Amino acid sequence: MARSEFKIPEDFFEFDSPRPDKFPDNPEVRLAVEWFRSFIPEKEWRTRRHSVAHRLYDMAINGPRLDTVGRLFDTKDAFAWQLFLAEASIDHIWNYEPTFGSRVVPIFMAIGRNIDVLRKVEGIDGRIRRMVRAEKAQPNGPLFELLVAAAYARAGAKVSFVPEAPGGPRTHDLDAEINGRIYAIECKRMETSEYGEKERTLARKLWHDSARLLVGLARSAMASVEFFSPLEAVAEDYVTMKTRAWINSGQLALEWEDEHGRGKIGDLDLAPAREVLRDNLILANGSRLQELLTGRYIRHQSVVSICRMKPSDNPRYIEDCDFAALFEWTPKSEASISGRARDVLRKVADGTGQLPKDRPGIVHVGFEAVEGNYVEELRLARIEESLKNFDPKDVALEYAYVHFLAPESPPDEAWAFDETRTLIPIRAKSSPPLPEGFLVLTPNASTKDGPHWR
Repeated sequence: MARSEFKIPEDFFEFDSPRPDKFPDNPEVRLAVEWFRSFIPEKEWRTRRHSVAHRLYDMAINGPRLDTVGRLFDTKDAFAWQLFLAEASIDHIWNYEPTFGSRVVPIFMAIGRNIDVLRKVEGIDGRIRRMVRAEKAQPNGPLFELLVAAAYARAGAKVSFVPEAPGGPRTHDLDAEINGRIYAIECKRMETSEYGEKERTLARKLWHDSARLLVGLARSAMASVEFFSPLEAVAEDYVTMKTRAWINSGQLALEWEDEHGRGKIGDLDLAPAREVLRDNLILANGSRLQELLTGRYIRHQSVVSICRMKPSDNPRYIEDCDFAALFEWTPKSEASISGRARDVLRKVADGTGQLPKDRPGIVHVGFEAVEGNYVEELRLARIEESLKNFDPKDVALEYAYVHFLAPESPPDEAWAFDETRTLIPIRAKSSPPLPEGFLVLTPNASTKDGPHWR
């Protein structure tokens, strides 16, 4: 089937004048957006923004192309995607994508909030130029460096980015002079685990035949499974067999527990969602629709869905949904939790190798803590145990800071964000240069003792 073509209108990125009161501005996000855009020629940004929007809407209308692996954005220009989302959150909200936006907007807010101290950081313009152009495929690392630089600058340090020597040895990211000492600082940003991505692929295969069966019967249903076995050890027809057994039983629902897992499959009531859709438009792929279909919202719940929906004038939003088949899965095997709970030891060791030997050093590691409470609990225990005995050899590594960053897209908010920081002394010879505070949350944010997942 030929793909439908979607043309971007001229006014696609602007509010009608005047701006509606229900879409208030966010001055901190705007400061960051305008700062980053100032490093990109206006014509170039318009072209890159148009490309991002075209892909987003092409995906909504036609589904993923074979060469995109289902991604909403071009991985060769991930920075344009992030800048697009931040800009959309303040200037063209109809283009905002909340799941990814929750990972971007709080970061941009933190940068905008600290823009005055960041502008004083030596070498920062060059670092931003590389991020928006040459390193546009991997912006998470540079953005993390900006957050760390801002934290030291807020603490009163004189901060500077260390110039890179093309073709020369690897260097650390930042120098920070504070309390009469000059620290060499290396920043490492970890991405989500390959193991988790492999599990998501396996889960889609487990649900594929059940979804086809339910589509053929036009029967809306929901399956929810806690897996005791690693997903690779589960037969590909495991969920299909449960689905067939439920259909043949004539019951409203079927529950089971065996060596592979505990689950339930049953009819799905679309009435609550359709009632809301009578007077409202809802994003087709968002947590609000998921909440209406399932009756609850669970942070970072893994889910696969197939729905028949009536799109609105904006094809990313729907006016009705008369069929839905959902599959929720929670991996609870030791192998799964262990595979997702990647330790930071390798990153700390790699960062230590980039530090000079003539001054105290610090390594900051940050990652998105979105793999589930069981995983993050194990990960924290692993980090504390592995770094307790870490030997930096002849490098004066004093501290390792580990930052658990937890973005969230709740059904009733554009975004939410949690942050946990743990500090591991390695060869400490003085008090920590950053004794308090977070990288993303505001200084007056409501906090509690212990990690955010408890």
